[in-house]
Amino acid sequence: MKRRVRSLISMSLVAGSLMMYSCGDSKKEKDDAVSHEDHEMHENSDHTHSEKTMAAATAEFENEVVKKAFNQYLEVKDALVQTDAEAAAEAAKELQASLEENNPEIAVIAGNIAAEKDVNKQREIFSELTAAMDPVLKQEISSGKIYKQFCPMAFEGKGDYWYSTSEEIRNPYFGDKMLKCGRVDETIE
Repeated sequence: MKRRVRSLISMSLVAGSLMMYSCGDSKKEKDDAVSHEDHEMHENSDHTHSEKTMAAATAEFENEVVKKAFNQYLEVKDALVQTDAEAAAEAAKELQASLEENNPEIAVIAGNIAAEKDVNKQREIFSELTAAMDPVLKQEISSGKIYKQFCPMAFEGKGDYWYSTSEEIRNPYFGDKMLKCGRVDETIE
């Protein structure tokens, strides 16, 4: 019995260590997060979520449709960070409408997010959306930066990507459960 307890404790410590290593934050990041959260609490609540997202978008694109689509993608991402299935569906619906003529393949993926009510299923489809947006964003960016971020813990340790206009990690696959889990894997300029 004691062996089992020791083994269980050992396995728990190893698993906890791996999780801390994979998604661990340095002290500076934690301090920055506290500072960022304090700042967010003092923001004017009159601004809508989408206005904040669009103001944060620093990347410029050669194509106005892609620019609009990227900003809507960010709205979907931000809704998933907030674990808000309804907001994610609404933003995805707008993305779908924007892309129906110019990129029907991506529009279908956005439509799948819009039709889904379960936030975890939306997150799975968001993974497809991110992969589909990759070549479009890389081809059309004309100035600014987009950060391709990666969470090694997403989807049972398989890991997955998303895009952001900030180096700061805000994980759409876990939301507040593991908000800062991830790293910047690529900067698209």
